Amino acid sequence: MATEVKQRNNRIIMVVLGLVLAAAAFGLSLYVSKSGSGTGTSAGQQVSVVVAKTDLAQGTQLTPDVLTTQALPVASVPGGAVTDPTALEGKYLSLGVTANTPITPALLVNDPATAKTAALSMTPLDIHAGDVALAIPVGGGGSNNTPELQTFGLYVQPEDHFDVLVDDGKGNVRYAFQDVRVLKVGAYSASGNGAATVLVVEMSRAEAEAMSFLLEHSGQPGQPTVVKYVLRPNPKATAGPTPTYIDTTPASASGKQDSGVNAQTFNQLFPTH
Repeated sequence: MATEVKQRNNRIIMVVLGLVLAAAAFGLSLYVSKSGSGTGTSAGQQVSVVVAKTDLAQGTQLTPDVLTTQALPVASVPGGAVTDPTALEGKYLSLGVTANTPITPALLVNDPATAKTAALSMTPLDIHAGDVALAIPVGGGGSNNTPELQTFGLYVQPEDHFDVLVDDGKGNVRYAFQDVRVLKVGAYSASGNGAATVLVVEMSRAEAEAMSFLLEHSGQPGQPTVVKYVLRPNPKATAGPTPTYIDTTPASASGKQDSGVNAQTFNQLFPTH
């Protein structure tokens, strides 16, 4: 009989102990929950930010059509993320972004020209051994010296190749440098046409000296003047006849074979009747 009473007392003690522990656990969880909500650091807390509605290219003007708002966990939102869409009026993207990317001040510029140059790659230029990179202006000394007419409008891209037409200062127009490689398209004009104003090209050291002389004296009386830059065929373009040039010598100024065009030879080509 005594044994049975003892077992019953033990079961009662275990039940009471279990209830005490359960109550303590419930109180602790309630305290933690209230503490977390009071500090605003709950992992589930979200904030509404402005994001790209779709993939957007560099230079895109930010309008309500290309933006939306999205609630994101606080921990995943980058610092400075824009929360008010009206703050983006008149802004442009300096970098391309993918859909749902939060918009931050680091991605914003004020005009399309700046947008085109803001994200120029910081990767070292791919210059062949022995060559140099030279920045050259697009506008020259000819009568059509606006950037978009002097060069190729908006079509020039890195890895294009071009030739240089010059007036030799004696009334002759001829090719000078040929097959010049474009490494980078540098600055763009701030006007509405957005044409490139600077090209970064690859040349040998000697060619860079000759090009610098040409550009320094271009437009001066009796001196050679840049007339046009003309694009060569893109080697990746649709296959066609292999181009044959009168002068196939690359940019080197030596060994030129073309005789050029002056008033006399032009009139022989296109005689008046």
